[in-house]
Amino acid sequence: MSLELLHQHTLPIPLQSNISLARLAELGARDPEIAWPVFLAFWKEITSPDRPPILFALDGLSHIMKNSAYRSPEYELIHAHDLVLVKHFVEYLSGAKTLPNGGAVIAATTKSNSPLSYATDLALKQREERQSGKQELTKVDPWAKIDMRAYESLQAARVMKLKGLSKAEARGLMEYWAASGLLRQRVDERTVTEKWALSGKGIVGEIERGALRMTL
Repeated sequence: MSLELLHQHTLPIPLQSNISLARLAELGARDPEIAWPVFLAFWKEITSPDRPPILFALDGLSHIMKNSAYRSPEYELIHAHDLVLVKHFVEYLSGAKTLPNGGAVIAATTKSNSPLSYATDLALKQREERQSGKQELTKVDPWAKIDMRAYESLQAARVMKLKGLSKAEARGLMEYWAASGLLRQRVDERTVTEKWALSGKGIVGEIERGALRMTL
């Protein structure tokens, strides 16, 4: 990132006036004690007028749609939405705040390696039904305990379902990895079919796990 500072910031560390935003982010990532104020400075910079649109993304949505493992001084569980970085993201995901220069706020979730969240599943299902024009939405299970903070945070979301790659797409990806030197085996019909089938019919992460991680 070649963008440089536009503003002066009061931070726990000294900054050069011409420091890049990439360097600013690196400094914050190195030290948890200063990470949050540095992030706020970084956010102010990238959302200043005339800055380009940004992509604000989160993987593993269900992991933040529940209580965290942290506890308050009263030993009560703290909801993930009360953690500063998560709270910051959810404000934009829910539409409570908008990106001043445009861009996209995207959260990804999956059915594998994902904690159960009835509120998340219900909200996404209802949003998908609304998008398809259905008049009757899935009803709330009266016996289910619903996390209203998680449920309400997704009421402005647009749902996009992603499917696995086709065999042809999987082959193209594997050929790219081979050309890049990451994949050190022949990419032929047998290899592609094997990796595609074992990946759950084209789940990219599983193709990577089977093709790359086992060969590195």
